[in-house]
Amino acid sequence: MPSTFTWLDHSEHDRRRVLEAVDRFKETDTRDELGLGAIRDTFADLLFPGTSTIQTRARYFLFVPWMYRQLHEKRVTADKVMARARKEEILLRDALLQSEDTVGVLGKVAGAALKRLPSNVYWQGLGAWKIRLYPSSQQEYHRYFERLHSADEGGRDDDGESLDGGRMAPWHLHLPPAPDTFPEGADFELRPDEARYIAERICFSAPRSLLAFLVLRGKTVDADHPWAHPQLAEFPAHIQELLHHGQLLAESLHGAALLYNLMLAEELPPGPHKDERTETFRQELEAWVTELQPRGDALSRWKRADFWSLVQQHTRVSGATHRFVEQWQEHAPWQSLQRAADDAAVRRLVRDRERQLKGARARLGNPRALELWNGASGVGRLDYRWRSAARILMDIHAGLGGRHARA
Repeated sequence: MPSTFTWLDHSEHDRRRVLEAVDRFKETDTRDELGLGAIRDTFADLLFPGTSTIQTRARYFLFVPWMYRQLHEKRVTADKVMARARKEEILLRDALLQSEDTVGVLGKVAGAALKRLPSNVYWQGLGAWKIRLYPSSQQEYHRYFERLHSADEGGRDDDGESLDGGRMAPWHLHLPPAPDTFPEGADFELRPDEARYIAERICFSAPRSLLAFLVLRGKTVDADHPWAHPQLAEFPAHIQELLHHGQLLAESLHGAALLYNLMLAEELPPGPHKDERTETFRQELEAWVTELQPRGDALSRWKRADFWSLVQQHTRVSGATHRFVEQWQEHAPWQSLQRAADDAAVRRLVRDRERQLKGARARLGNPRALELWNGASGVGRLDYRWRSAARILMDIHAGLGGRHARA
């Protein structure tokens, strides 16, 4: 039975974590300098499951299974599938670079040096959205490639389960077919049946997520942060609660990241670079204080016991992380620029936190480690993968004929 989509009114794990941590390490806005990654990822997974900061376009969720199905049809063996997959993914990249819309092509800059291929970047998301039914790592999938795809040849139910008790098919049964020429001529434009299929998978696999709500009922993705979305009042209550806590955490801890970078700048060797960086981060802290002072009442009324209860339902947070967040809130550095930038106790809190996390690799007080600093690290405000999710939503809505198609 073909896949259908109805508009309704309701709305490799360790390996992936390590690889994504390496990618974040290279990005000044997402790097986790103060040890908030577990909390950040918990909120991101609840709001936008299946996404990651390095995903770019929705149609990759189809490109990857299409590629593997083609390799099976070509009778590629397990010992050759990894090399053949890489070759096919490079061909896909080259085809996408010939299309009219090249925004988000993975490998566009890296070229032949590309290390993370789309199949790896999207592997976890494909599983989270139940497009990939094989439950283990990509390496395991390659190892058993021939045996797994022999499962495709028998009778299946709608979930890909064998009707005769055999193995589960590795990919969802109703995956739309690849274009006849794929990967030649590939582009990012989702066809209506493809957009409906991806929307179905999201809403089936994560019906209580903000991602599913916006797939079904979203009118725009024009917002700097998810809590600034114009449809906030329409979001389900549990999503509004998530965003309430997420916003307060993101707003308040942003100052800690700015202070950390200011302290690094102050330890640079004398010269124009030090002067410029120091002035920049003082100005950013001043802007942060100006922004947060009107939010003082909301921050003082924040029910952090509820926040911690929510977080601890989904992940383990160390006592040290708990204490750091609580002590930062108790200092309330947003009350004045002097407190945010120069208070000795607040500075000691940030210095101790870095030493606690990095030990001998801490940059503060360590000129050799400071040499590796690029001038700004972890300064982006937490948005819980909103930018990545918004890009994917734009592609889906474009395929469904929505008004907010492409930026």
